[in-house]
Amino acid sequence: MWGLALFAGLLLVQPVLRPSPPGQLLVALDAFLQAQLFRLRGVRLDPGAPVVVAIDADSINLDRLFSPEERQASPLWRTMGQWPWPRALQAELAATVLERGARRVVFNLVLAQPSRFGPADDAAFQRRLAPWRSQLVLAASSAGSSQQDLEQVQLQMPLYAGTAVGLTNLLQSPQGITDAIPGSDWISDHLAGFQSPLPQALAWAASAQAPPTPVRGINFPGPAGTLLTVPAWQLLEQPAAFWRGRTVVIGATAAELGGQLETPFGPQSGTEVQAAALASALAGNSIQFLPDPGQLALLLSWAALLAWSLTRVVTARQATLLSLGWLSAAVLLAALVWWTALLWLPLSSLLLLSGLAGGWSSAALGWREARERQVLHQLLSKRISPALLQDILRAPGPVWTQLGGKRARCVVLFTDLVGFTPLSARLEAADLFALLNRYFDGLAQAVIAEQGLVDKFIGDSLMAEFGLPCSRGEAAEALAAVRAAQAIQLSLGRLNQELELAGQPPLRHGIGIHVGEVVAGNLGSSQRMEYTVIGSAVNIASRLEGLTRQFPDHSILISAELRQLLPPELVVVPLGSHKVKGWHVPLEVYGLG
Repeated sequence: MWGLALFAGLLLVQPVLRPSPPGQLLVALDAFLQAQLFRLRGVRLDPGAPVVVAIDADSINLDRLFSPEERQASPLWRTMGQWPWPRALQAELAATVLERGARRVVFNLVLAQPSRFGPADDAAFQRRLAPWRSQLVLAASSAGSSQQDLEQVQLQMPLYAGTAVGLTNLLQSPQGITDAIPGSDWISDHLAGFQSPLPQALAWAASAQAPPTPVRGINFPGPAGTLLTVPAWQLLEQPAAFWRGRTVVIGATAAELGGQLETPFGPQSGTEVQAAALASALAGNSIQFLPDPGQLALLLSWAALLAWSLTRVVTARQATLLSLGWLSAAVLLAALVWWTALLWLPLSSLLLLSGLAGGWSSAALGWREARERQVLHQLLSKRISPALLQDILRAPGPVWTQLGGKRARCVVLFTDLVGFTPLSARLEAADLFALLNRYFDGLAQAVIAEQGLVDKFIGDSLMAEFGLPCSRGEAAEALAAVRAAQAIQLSLGRLNQELELAGQPPLRHGIGIHVGEVVAGNLGSSQRMEYTVIGSAVNIASRLEGLTRQFPDHSILISAELRQLLPPELVVVPLGSHKVKGWHVPLEVYGLG
């Protein structure tokens, strides 16, 4: 069945199904997981990253910072005001940094329409930047719309010729996270109806690199404000040496101007995201994605290894642990490759394959083990305790033949085999039953010898009470329970010696003992009833038995209440307080020496 689940998973993760709803869910999960890796990595700024000249909220609201007289002190401040600014002012920002040694200026402002300030403003823009045309990159943009099932794309190119042009479009995940730079294939498909030469992505155009064919991920340096940013109104305050050799991106960052984008580090302005994309291109550290053939080969190899490992598990616990191991391995592998090789693996697909196959295997084996335990319980429950039988024969009455119960105090002993599930998977049914009968025979004899009541066999577990149906006093019953537990240990030791001589592995069990109030009586129906006890004392004894897994040197654990009833000379080892499921206060636990 897990093989079918693995096959279904392989079908779902095929690259050809990426546009489908399940495929888009996997893409969205990959984007989310990569965002978490960015956050875990933290800030990482390359020294050669571009500088952002920000048209920020202060720059478009200088009248809130300075009086009219103060604004006259700077040639830039005089013309700064509400957006949009004159093209001449935008050109002056670029010319200022270029005059001071900037290597290149990138406009993240699409200047596709004539200036609202008139032709003279456009002429001033071109005239002021004429000496540096080869160092300028102007922005283009495209937008698509659908009308009557017809996809229409509009391309806005800059009004001014003679400079490099870059497309501002960036790619987003299904969750709306901007995370990738278009490659030449995307440009060719998206702008197929337009005349060549087509503008490439702004990051590739500004870095003067040949654009890669596939999409590349943006290697974000950090959250908003990580990149060096100079507000436009503070441009002249920077020393000339600050700009020398730098690539400068000019664009809007003010939230009121729009253009805010969601990134792995939270919202950032479109200008900051373009600068991060450009930083990735300049440093050569953009994120690569495994091509479709490579993804297919990886997923098939992963599925083969997963199938090979699942054929070797025989218990639900093993299958669960193996599934968790494969899930962890997928996360660690993807994170390691992403951090070291800047390559993103299809982590969501690896997780889907591991979760489907491992989870199904664990569920199927768990169902099989539950059935095995159920059958074993039904067979072993067809018995009656000798002590109970003697009481019925000695004093027959409604207490033994009618449903109902009464409160009483008794000592409850609970014992359980450790590693029963692997044992049941390894042995044949006849051998398993024979072994369990030998094991239970020793347990029952030890309990009966101390006048205890063998309550029930639950799979590989035994529950017994001391002090029911009649009590010799709590101290006597507590000591009897401890002697029975020690006799059980001796019985198991003898059985393990026999198993060793037969070349079989030894058995190991845990025993928990507690004293407290229970409700004792007949439980079930008028046709089928069972004398038993219920209550918190039973649960605590069971929890103490479960704690023995934490103390391999102490297979018999008792509660503080029971310890108070035992003789002082009895050697016990205090093991501290422990919280147990279903009990509101920690339990003081002791191990029998």
